[in-house]
Parts: sequence; structure tokens; C-alpha cells
Amino acid sequence: MKKNVRETVKEAILPTVTELGYRLWDVTYSKIGADYHLEITIDNDEGITIEDCERVHRAIDPILDEADPIPDAYILEVSS
Repeated sequence: MKKNVRETVKEAILPTVTELGYRLWDVTYSKIGADYHLEITIDNDEGITIEDCERVHRAIDPILDEADPIPDAYILEVSS
């Protein structure tokens, strides 16, 4: 059975997100207007700052480039 984008992305980034000290709360892949959006939601016990989101974004971006789970261009967003 072929994995969907959400499952593939989650599997690819979960070890890194966890290693950085965050919980991977959700992965959402959707089309908004003409653009595809991949939203990664993270959490931890201390709360999430913009710096946390930037840290995770920088860490998972090359992983997603390597795994190439999405055939179309997309916007990567990391939020809490």
C-alpha cells in the first residue's frame, strides 16, 4: 500500500523533530488557492517561539528535499 504525503513526511521528519526536543503534533498538506502548503505543527512543555519554528524549519527542509515526498512545489510552514 502506497503511503500518502502526510505519512511519508511524518516518517521522514519525526526523528529530527524529536531529537531537537519537540513533539510532532500534526502534519497537514493542503492546497490553498493555487499554492500547496505543507504545515508542520510542533509542541513542547515550555511552549513554542518563532525561534523554535525557525530551528525546526531549517532542520527539516533538507530532509524533505532529500526525501522529495511531494511532486509539486509547496510552501513549508512550521507552527505551534
